[in-house]
Amino acid sequence: MSEYSREKALQARINEFLTEQFDLPAIDYYSKLDITGFLKFKLALSDINNILTLKLTSVFAEMLGAALHFDAKQMSAIRSQIDLTKPNANGFDIELSSPFSVVVEVKCVIPINQGEVYGSAQRKGIEKDLDALSKGKSKSPIDVTKALRFMVFLDIPKVRAATRHFLASSVVDSSLIEIVKSTTNFVVGKIYIWFIKI
Repeated sequence: MSEYSREKALQARINEFLTEQFDLPAIDYYSKLDITGFLKFKLALSDINNILTLKLTSVFAEMLGAALHFDAKQMSAIRSQIDLTKPNANGFDIELSSPFSVVVEVKCVIPINQGEVYGSAQRKGIEKDLDALSKGKSKSPIDVTKALRFMVFLDIPKVRAATRHFLASSVVDSSLIEIVKSTTNFVVGKIYIWFIKI
């Protein structure tokens, strides 16, 4: 039985990823990178969460538009707002005041260690966003108590399980929360958890 080697495990993961995702020859890319190469690689990958958030936000916007019967002009305005919002901006991921108020937080969190429970930092981030959906944000002009409110997650089994665990074990007022189903009728006063496939 061979001993675990952190470097060999990391080396294998990077090599397998590059080989499989880009259909590259199966060679040792890890060994070809020096510290400068790793720093450039890290910089290139640092926007992955922002890319996932953008993709999830865009897919959600289309589904929201269909559910709320937005017209082409309203959908164009939403798409434009999403594209013009800088990553990590202090407002909501989507905020609309017309034809009615809507605020949305999009979470691209994956439970740590391939598990089905969020880590403490992830829980704090979700709690912070739920608090903003409950009370509003200083940078947003929208009165969230009069808005349709949504928190969007990736629709994968581990995220669903971790989110259900979070809701069952957190201090969040569960009477405010509703998980979206195909039959959900949206009303002001609830915070809707919507799982979206991308």
